[in-house]
Amino acid sequence: MRRYLIRRLLQFIPVLLGIALVTFVIVRLAPGDPASLLVDVTVLSREELERFRRQLGLEAALPEQFVRMVGELATGQLRSFRTGQPVLTIVAERLPVTAALLLGALALALLAGIPLGVVSAVRPYGRLDAWLTVAALGGLSMPSFWFALILMYVFAGLLRVLPASGIGPATTLDYRVVQMVPHFVLPTVVLGGAILPAIMRYVRSGMLDALGQDYVRTARGKGLPERRVVYRHALRNALLPVVTVVGMLLPILIGSTAVIESVFAMPGIGRLAVEAALNRDYPTIMTLNFLTAAVVLVATVAVDVSYVLLDPRIRLGGGVRGE
Repeated sequence: MRRYLIRRLLQFIPVLLGIALVTFVIVRLAPGDPASLLVDVTVLSREELERFRRQLGLEAALPEQFVRMVGELATGQLRSFRTGQPVLTIVAERLPVTAALLLGALALALLAGIPLGVVSAVRPYGRLDAWLTVAALGGLSMPSFWFALILMYVFAGLLRVLPASGIGPATTLDYRVVQMVPHFVLPTVVLGGAILPAIMRYVRSGMLDALGQDYVRTARGKGLPERRVVYRHALRNALLPVVTVVGMLLPILIGSTAVIESVFAMPGIGRLAVEAALNRDYPTIMTLNFLTAAVVLVATVAVDVSYVLLDPRIRLGGGVRGE
């Protein structure tokens, strides 16, 4: 396994460099001048404007700008155009909010999606399965921002039981964890609800396939309790496609934080990405895309390792043991 992990990690280098290049080209092709968004160009002379652009590094040739940005990104010295702070420092300040939101949403989707998928598969094509199918299709079709606004209207507007925005009470800046939890309820439900239907449908499909296998019929023939047959024998094999879909949904989940954090006014990385795009903050955009790509690549390796843990017959690198 160690050799496989080293080989995969080495493969990340050209992939990340390619992503950095594509990101740099896209942001530089986008209309807008960062200098004009940071200062009032009408009160600056041409020489002062050129001096300011030179300070930002915008006067250099594009290849030189790319090499400089990648070098500063690798050493952690890449600084935001807006604040002048190292981008990694800004990301570290906002990371806890996004990490808590992502982990909560993923936990909610798994804890709810897996049991619902099992229930749907144990009694297929019944009334409960039909209702769960309709609910899953509705969840897949519903825009996250619209769902967020509906929950805000109901729970924050009508019922007034949950806050509508922020990560803590507006009366203080010294938040305690207990005070922050209510502010994360609605965003977590919205973000988790975006991927829950897909997890539920994959679990249902995997369970239907597993319940029709010979080893399940053999277990039933031995007189094992149905609960043990379902959860001990069938579910473990049905979770393999779920691991795959979680790895596939991770980029979508990370991208959705930009919408959710903006709607709920949460100071996380997703909202930082939106602010950086609006202000043409090239260093921040480059750093966020690079880090997101790195997280997704690491997640793909974690998915491969999870295969081995769930099914010891699988070998890293392809194939099945005993072939």
